[in-house]
Amino acid sequence: MTMLKQYLCAAVLLLIMFGLDDLSAASESSCPVSAGVPGLPGLNGSPGRDGRDGRDGLPGPKGDPGVSAHGPPGAMGPAGPKGEEGSDVQSTMMAKLQSDVEYLTNRIPVIGKIFEFRWMKKVGNKYFVNNGLEGNFEKAQSICSDAGAKIVLPRNEDENNALASMQFPGHSRIFIGATDKDKRGRYLDMSNQPLTFTNWKVYKPNYDKGAEDCVVVKDAVWNYFSCSLKAAVVCEL
Repeated sequence: MTMLKQYLCAAVLLLIMFGLDDLSAASESSCPVSAGVPGLPGLNGSPGRDGRDGRDGLPGPKGDPGVSAHGPPGAMGPAGPKGEEGSDVQSTMMAKLQSDVEYLTNRIPVIGKIFEFRWMKKVGNKYFVNNGLEGNFEKAQSICSDAGAKIVLPRNEDENNALASMQFPGHSRIFIGATDKDKRGRYLDMSNQPLTFTNWKVYKPNYDKGAEDCVVVKDAVWNYFSCSLKAAVVCEL
């Protein structure tokens, strides 16, 4: 049967080759066809048209924060108007500052002189200083003047007690800047001004000795003294 079928298929193929096309359908359905040798691949077709845009995708993950950077500084703006009140305050402050500077500048030499002495005692705004020197009243004045100071003169009880507390070996008396050389019994300071403070010994001065025109302090008590005799020299700055 199989052989007969093969003969029939061969006959049909011959008929197709001679132009009997109506038999091709029958042959395709009833006759087995063996695969032939593959032909050469065809040419690529022309590109197709662009497709439509797709839908929006899902949002991506949040990125890292950026690094901030400051821009260059801008130009300085114009100065504002100067107020009258501010100007007055500033002038007052400048005047006060200038006064303080002048005061300190003037004090620097004085402070330097203070440290040139071996002994010193501060009382109020004064310094009582001494180098252990002694001399008559004229020499005492000269020593203090050369040091840029003046001979000591207590102006109140505190200064008088401070001076009395300065003890110097071998010197129990200290000259102070007061005399009655111009008029007997009228004691003046070195600027020829009347004394505003005294601490005379009892019954003194009694002017019983005309040659004693100067004054010394001993144990905080004042007593007149001969200007030609020696006593401790204390200056004040």
